[in-house]
Amino acid sequence: MKLTGHHFSHQFLILLAACGAAGGSLAQGPPPRSEGQAIERQPEAPPLDSAAGSELPFRLSEGYLILVEGAIGSRTHLRFLLDTGASMSIVDSKIADGMKLHREPAESFNFDRNLAWDQASIPEVRFGPITAVDTVMLVGPLAKYSEFACNVDAIIGLDLLRQRNFTVDYAVKKIIFHPAASGPPRFRDEPLASSLTLLIQIQGHPVRLIVDTGFQGILLFEERLFDRVPELKTARDVTRVRLGERLHAKAATLRGVAIGPSIGDASVLLAKAPPPEILPGIDGVAGIAALKARSIHFNFSETTLSWE
Repeated sequence: MKLTGHHFSHQFLILLAACGAAGGSLAQGPPPRSEGQAIERQPEAPPLDSAAGSELPFRLSEGYLILVEGAIGSRTHLRFLLDTGASMSIVDSKIADGMKLHREPAESFNFDRNLAWDQASIPEVRFGPITAVDTVMLVGPLAKYSEFACNVDAIIGLDLLRQRNFTVDYAVKKIIFHPAASGPPRFRDEPLASSLTLLIQIQGHPVRLIVDTGFQGILLFEERLFDRVPELKTARDVTRVRLGERLHAKAATLRGVAIGPSIGDASVLLAKAPPPEILPGIDGVAGIAALKARSIHFNFSETTLSWE
């Protein structure tokens, strides 16, 4: 497979930028007003019928990162980290080096900076029922970009995850893949087109967040948040924090945050917003741990999220 040499400057890689990200603490209350989005109504997830799909055991790292076993070519028993906050999958350099793959330069956006990578066509990637043949992945030293990826062989992003709808069942530590829709999967060039987003309410104003399995809590783009909520009210003083080695943010507790049927104060991180052309219409990131759910269903066919 010949690579195009395209620079993936609009691919987003939100994963793992924040260590110790703040989680939300919400008191039970009335559900927010719906704007016709199924995701805000917290619909029930489909039954976990393992006979209709395939199951893949997982384990949690750091209490929220989802790790599964997978294979790349003839290399088996590899450690894959599933990340809905990455639009493109990444394989660690040590795996690609052993395969002697042709590479070309690429880049991606991660919070406030562009990251330089290589890209290569990977002959075969397998995990659970998903098999991807001749798929282009980013290549780089994962440990260089995050301490949480030191022992990870690949990060599986939306380009591969969206091939099947699935449910993450935290009670039994399994991912249940649901039957594929008829016909080949529809691939879209625009990364946001396949992303699942969560519309929450902050003090009565709608705020849209990318759902990111590689993030622990809630991070909001500060400038975009104040555009949405001009008279933002906090419950206590805002403090400055550092995430990882270089990303600076503010820790704040916001009043009146409604996620699904819950409303109350929520601990969040505030970070500098990316340029307007990066993630347009997105106000931040929500880790699925913030939902405090027993199971979460990712429906990429209808671009909806549900949990219970």
